[in-house]
Amino acid sequence: MQDPGPAGTPQKPRLLYIDNLRILVISLVIVSHCSITYGGPGGWFFIDPGNAPTTPFVLAVIDTINQSFFMGFFTLVSAYFVLPSLLRKGQKKFAHDRLIRLGIPLLFFVLIINPFIALLLMATGAPLPLPLATLLNPVTGPAFGPMWFVWFLLLATGAYLVWIAFRPPAAPGSVPPRPLPGFAAIAGFGLLLGIVTAIVRIFIPIGSTWLFNFQLPFFPQYIALFIVGIWAAQNRWFDHIPDRLGKACTLTALALILIEPFILHAVLNTPGGLALVMGGLHGQAIAYALWEQMACVMIITALIWIFSRRLNMQGPVTSAMAADSYTVYVFHPVVLVSLSLLFAGVALPQLAKFAIVLPLAIAISFILAHLIRAVPGVDRVL
Repeated sequence: MQDPGPAGTPQKPRLLYIDNLRILVISLVIVSHCSITYGGPGGWFFIDPGNAPTTPFVLAVIDTINQSFFMGFFTLVSAYFVLPSLLRKGQKKFAHDRLIRLGIPLLFFVLIINPFIALLLMATGAPLPLPLATLLNPVTGPAFGPMWFVWFLLLATGAYLVWIAFRPPAAPGSVPPRPLPGFAAIAGFGLLLGIVTAIVRIFIPIGSTWLFNFQLPFFPQYIALFIVGIWAAQNRWFDHIPDRLGKACTLTALALILIEPFILHAVLNTPGGLALVMGGLHGQAIAYALWEQMACVMIITALIWIFSRRLNMQGPVTSAMAADSYTVYVFHPVVLVSLSLLFAGVALPQLAKFAIVLPLAIAISFILAHLIRAVPGVDRVL
């Protein structure tokens, strides 16, 4: 999904922590989709029919914390490699490679994987909760499923190429790097992002699906972090997070995570419940948007600091997993849906199934991805 080259330097070892972050983020994607399968909030290809009518509180907590940052983090890490790749390859080759790396998997998912999952669900008598029976839905467009993110990266990259046609990027070393923002600036960015998100959700509440399966209530975060990712690469911010700033963001992130279950519990026990949080001109929706975006910037900064300081190393297994992460993103729906169907008839509580299926889905997805990338020529695309 992103070029493996480093941001502005050939010293690849400094990128090992980013590779490890990619492993974490793709695993969180599977966590989120597995949680939805077993009753967590959200939509997915298959929801286990044996789920209780209420959402398990622990899954609601997991989904809320995960959703606050994980796809924004994915966007940030993906964008971090755009500028160095562009400067190294030139615009024409960069655009060609981007179309290959993003466009071919997107088409494969729409034309092959989506129909396969639909046939799998129909063969087992499972309902089709998403518009999988047809390749083109007249309202939402192609059934992109989780590949909406790849389509978004294509559009965002195209917009950036149009931008640099008028404002070419500076050559490496020609402009002194700008200093990394301090804690107050990062917190201010989170607050501003929360305000913009709350305004958007007055008109487009959470759960609203638009063209290409885009969920626009989350897009202020994705767009902002794509821009930040390019800016961070230009100034090498990921490599220079001071310990004082990293510790402050980590402590703040932990505090925001710890208060989230209490906030969620209060919301669920309030008349109107989750509906008031989803959007509209409600105090609960505004407060949630502010918490969500503040948690986003603090968790992301904390993780980058922790990984750059403590996890800037790899063995052969983690090295392979990092290389396979994009392929895991493309193919994990097949693995997760297959496992979920296999366990659908097993008489176990929702959380027990979640605890069993999740590690299996992560492990099998990475193994399958590695086997797929071993096919000659596939690694040029995936």
